[in-house]
Amino acid sequence: MYVSSRCFPAAVISTTLLLATAGCSREIPPLSTNSLDGANSPFEIYWPPRDPEEESSVKVNPLLHGDLTVAARPAADGPAELQLYVTITRPSAEPDRLFWNSQLAFADIAWMGEVRVWDVDKKWLWPNVVHLFRLPGRERIERYGGVDPGKGVDNDFAAVLIRKYASDGLTESPATQDRPLVSANWRPVAEGEVGGQAVVHQARSDLFHLRVGEVGCDARGQIKVWLIYADFLGAKPPRNWPRDGEWAGGILAYFEIDWSTTPAGRCLGVIRRKKPAKGTGFDWERWVDHRPGMEQSAARMRLSDDDP
Repeated sequence: MYVSSRCFPAAVISTTLLLATAGCSREIPPLSTNSLDGANSPFEIYWPPRDPEEESSVKVNPLLHGDLTVAARPAADGPAELQLYVTITRPSAEPDRLFWNSQLAFADIAWMGEVRVWDVDKKWLWPNVVHLFRLPGRERIERYGGVDPGKGVDNDFAAVLIRKYASDGLTESPATQDRPLVSANWRPVAEGEVGGQAVVHQARSDLFHLRVGEVGCDARGQIKVWLIYADFLGAKPPRNWPRDGEWAGGILAYFEIDWSTTPAGRCLGVIRRKKPAKGTGFDWERWVDHRPGMEQSAARMRLSDDDP
């Protein structure tokens, strides 16, 4: 776990957040002296996924690198706000290209030829990592994936899902119990062409907004964040991962953010990447809408716990 205390201007598996506020009747010691404004937790994605708490004797290169980044915005007339997003970076040197190609070419899938990037020697370069992850867009033209003929829906996407809990990590806030924050939209970090065959190595999730604490009060809570991929293409998750699959996929990374606020409006805390004790509890298949005649799959993004 790494927490940065640098100042971060507010600016995107699956991600979960838990929040419970305490009253102002008693002083609550802070959970940490680290500011959450600018905190980030780097992580690695392996294929198949690996348990971050379990050491392996076999040296394997990560497929992707990620960062969960947090900004804290105090508010004079209401609760403080935490803002979260996930950034995914693909190593892009020549050995990385060869490694990626050897791991994820999927030459047996005919439509991959429509979305790969080829060089002059007809060698596969890269898939656009933004289109590899995101749900919105015309299938196999603006993004990877498509309707699974067996399921009748599109489950080739990565998503962040967030739930809010009390500081014990057990009692979920009504704000996310039935309506967690969730998005499967990804954007390039740098400006420029993002067509399906553009070479883009970084993707950023939508920005999530979470209200924490009360004005002039000490408060505590926990945020739980999942990054999921909705189709594992036959790859198996770690043996001690939750057994409930996230659609036909599973969890790529999981985090818990313990936070506390002070009467002065500071938001303190720590980010921990952990083995997920349970899944998102979210009905992904129902969330994705794909009816006959639709050009693209659709799903409603919820980016703030203020959203109806």
